[in-house]
Amino acid sequence: MILLFEIKFQGLRIEPTLSAGRELIKEGKDLYYVLEILKNGYDSSASKRKPNIIERSMNKGNKEYKAVVAKTDVKYPDGYIESIWRLIHFGKITYKKGRR
Repeated sequence: MILLFEIKFQGLRIEPTLSAGRELIKEGKDLYYVLEILKNGYDSSASKRKPNIIERSMNKGNKEYKAVVAKTDVKYPDGYIESIWRLIHFGKITYKKGRR
């Protein structure tokens, strides 16, 4: 059995937002793929981001996959506070000859 709580980047869990989870499902990818992008991808931020946000991309064939995570503190009902990486966006761009 695979537990999603085991997927960590820089020692913090990765947890998708509802919309980012839907984007992952649409592309047929999972959090392990997001982890691969974060570890092996390149910085792809077109503009300056806040210090707690990481935007990374990775090319696979004629497609570029992008993952954007934000370091967030989550407070639970019992008062426990945990820092996590919240996946806020996952997307794919397809390159066509002649366009780029």
